Amino acid sequence: MAFITSSFYSAKLAQEVEIDLYLPNDYTSKTGIIEPKAIVYFLHGLGRNYKYFKELSATNRYARDNQLAIVYLNAPQSWYTDMVHGMNYFSYVTEELPLLLKSMFGLEFPREKTFLAGLSMGGYGTWKIGLSRPDMFSAIAPMSAPCDVEMISDMLKQMMAEGKPVTGLESFINAFGGNAEITEKDSIFKLLEKVSKLPAAQQPRIRSMCGKQDELIGIYKQNVKMDRFAKTLPLADYKFWQWDGAHEYSFWDRAVLHAIAFFLENDYDEKEIRKWRCERE
Repeated sequence: MAFITSSFYSAKLAQEVEIDLYLPNDYTSKTGIIEPKAIVYFLHGLGRNYKYFKELSATNRYARDNQLAIVYLNAPQSWYTDMVHGMNYFSYVTEELPLLLKSMFGLEFPREKTFLAGLSMGGYGTWKIGLSRPDMFSAIAPMSAPCDVEMISDMLKQMMAEGKPVTGLESFINAFGGNAEITEKDSIFKLLEKVSKLPAAQQPRIRSMCGKQDELIGIYKQNVKMDRFAKTLPLADYKFWQWDGAHEYSFWDRAVLHAIAFFLENDYDEKEIRKWRCERE
C-alpha cells in the first residue's frame, strides 16, 4: 500500500492545504499493477483532523482489501460549508480538490465509483455535500451526524438570548453566521427533499449510521428524526443503520467497515466481523 502526504496551494481557500492519500497501487499481479477500483472522500469531525481518524481505525486495511483509494482531507472547524466568517470549504471539496487530484495524481473516477463518508461534523458535511452534488457522488455514508442544524441553531439562539456562553459552538457561528440562520442550502431536510424529486438513477444511495447511546447534542435523536422524515420521501436507496455505540472511534471503525461494503455492494463487512468471533472454552 502507498501513503502520500501532499501540500499544495488552494485558490478557493487562499492558503496552503494538506491531504493524505491511501493508494493500493503497489499491489501487483501477473498483468501488472492493480489500479484502485473506486475512490472514497473521507471527512473528519470537529476538533480533530483527518490524521486522528486514520490512526484510530482500520480504514486503510479495509481499503487495501477492497482496492480503494482514500482521500483524507482537512477542513478544521468548517462544517464543510462556504463559511460566513471563514473559508470556502464546500467549494474547495466539490470544485477544486477533484481537479487537483486528477492533475497531480491521475485520480479520476466516474460518478458510480466516487463515494463520500464522514463522521460527526464530517457526517453533516457528508449529508450536505453528497445531497448538494448528487452528480458527483453515487453513494454517501454519514456517521453520527449532527443532521438537524435547525435544532442546533434554535438551541444556540436560546443560549444567546439567555446570555449563556456558547462554548463549543463558536465554529457553528463562524460557519452559519452570528444569527445562525439556516438556509435551504445548509438544511439537510431541505436538501434531502430536493434530492428525492430526482429520478432514481440520479439520486445518491444513502446509508446513515449512528450509535444508540450517542448523546452529544442529541445526535442520536437528531438521526432518528431525520430517519422518520426520510421515510416519508420517495428515496431510491436509503436506510438508517443503528446499533449500540456512543460518539467514539470504536463505533466509527465498524461504521466505515459497513460503509465500504455498502459502497461496493459486497459482503466484506460480514466476512470481517465473522473473523472477530472467538470460540472460548
